Amino acid sequence: MAVSEHSLRVPASCRPGDHHKTKRGTTEIVEEYVEGIFRLQEAIGQVTTGELADYMQVSAGSATSMVKKLHQMGLAKYEPYKSVSLTKKGERLAKQLSRTHRILKKFLVDSVGLPWNDVHELACKLEHYIDSDVIEIMYAKLGRPERCPHGTPINLDAPDNSFRLAEAEVGVPHRIVKITNERHEFLKFLEDLSMLPGSKIKILELSPIDSLMRIEVAGKPFTVGPEVGRHVWVELA
Repeated sequence: MAVSEHSLRVPASCRPGDHHKTKRGTTEIVEEYVEGIFRLQEAIGQVTTGELADYMQVSAGSATSMVKKLHQMGLAKYEPYKSVSLTKKGERLAKQLSRTHRILKKFLVDSVGLPWNDVHELACKLEHYIDSDVIEIMYAKLGRPERCPHGTPINLDAPDNSFRLAEAEVGVPHRIVKITNERHEFLKFLEDLSMLPGSKIKILELSPIDSLMRIEVAGKPFTVGPEVGRHVWVELA
């Protein structure tokens, strides 16, 4: 089965195998699959079981079995050999989990003092078990921020007019809005280039052959690959 070229992966500690009940009465693994489908839909549009298996780091058979279960639970729509999508019920759960995840990341960075490039996996674990009332207290204590440390909106229904860096016009100044790949290595790479949310960036040149981009950040030129173009989102500066 053909798999789209993307680099999203579920953190190791969140892979299938932990079947403990969560605060919502579902299992952690069910919630991870629902959130995974949601993340992939945001990143690549239509999602196949092969892409979901790749994200969850499981076999295609395991992913298909879980998708069938999500279908029975009313959380996902599934037809064999076609794409997988969330139902309205599944989307509500995914948005709740994503909002909780983003508030936790903000809390871990701003209140606990953890580095912004190393909170994704911890937030991924905590999001399943912290009561919604506690999350709202955290959110209020943080001053009700609009975005997480990686720039993604905490209100998932808020307007977001950002677009991928790969779609930006060459030579035009832009501002980084959000980063959608939260792997530690990727965030550390961006940090080393000063490519943080709020930073100004400009594409100097695009390679027509290998999708490499020559960019300028803080007055310094760098060459980056397609993964940066896919997962760094910008707006006009």
